[in-house]
Amino acid sequence: MDPSQPKIGILSAHTEREKKLENKRLIDEITGLGGDAAIVNYRRCAVGVLETGRGLFQYDDDDVPVRVEVDAVIPRVGKFVESGVWVLQLLTSQGVYTTAGPEAVATAKSKMSTHIALDAHGVPTLYGIMPTGTKPRDPTGTFKLLEPDPTRKLIVKTDRGSHGEGVLPPTPRRGAIANAQAYRANNIRYIMQEFAEAPDPEELASDVRIIVVENRIIGAMKRSAKDIGEFRSNISLGGQGEPYEPTPREAELALRACAVLNLDVGGVDIISSSRGSVVNEVNVSPEFGGIEAFTEADVARHIAELAMKHAVRRQPAEIASAPAVLMSGS
Repeated sequence: MDPSQPKIGILSAHTEREKKLENKRLIDEITGLGGDAAIVNYRRCAVGVLETGRGLFQYDDDDVPVRVEVDAVIPRVGKFVESGVWVLQLLTSQGVYTTAGPEAVATAKSKMSTHIALDAHGVPTLYGIMPTGTKPRDPTGTFKLLEPDPTRKLIVKTDRGSHGEGVLPPTPRRGAIANAQAYRANNIRYIMQEFAEAPDPEELASDVRIIVVENRIIGAMKRSAKDIGEFRSNISLGGQGEPYEPTPREAELALRACAVLNLDVGGVDIISSSRGSVVNEVNVSPEFGGIEAFTEADVARHIAELAMKHAVRRQPAEIASAPAVLMSGS
């Protein structure tokens, strides 16, 4: 490795890390910008406070801990949130730049924590309520807090999860109670949430995914479910995407959501409700293969530029910028 090349770490625990589309795209873009990209498997690391100082180590195939040295990091943290947070705590303590800090990752990876943070700053989200422990055995009263009308459909979903996993089909209160009790019986933390139904029952369920990089909207798409019976619009579940121009309100919500959570990179999902547009989720390490496929947005390029810009503050270098598809904010 050329010591003058900034080394950008990509935190990923994917089993085929280098082959995963987003990782490969980031590696290609970082390399094209003159950097050196390295996959850091945060599930194979150790964080240490030693006589020699704080250090991050990654185990090789022989269980030998090898020190990790990076100039900037792009977290692609999945389900193993605590492991990713520990690694980010260590790196940020060393002054390493990250597109999302440990606190931001911890908050964004919890759907309820995200809703609390956004609501506290006046960003509208879907209404929801989450038990914090073993209560209630009978969630009827809790559902009444959320929706007095027992015929209105409600969602029960896990606090963590992506790609639509852990989200049970919307059902009136009686079915929602059974779903909540099933999650409780299996010690799974769950959220009871309002269901934003499409105004036309023959209309496909849809939402808007907006990608924000350093307070700029660089791409957006509308995602639609694969058929009428599917209430989730995730691309990974067969949903279809199309280029989309966010309304001023949607753009404002996306930028404010990322600002509240202190994310330099974020994927904001916005859905229509009876109260207008609201934020459904904020993704701290959004998958961008879909939006790159369905739009002209070069998401990987913008993320790579961001990491390189902050990594090379000690080693200045010129970086050719990719044009933003959509420009918002300052």
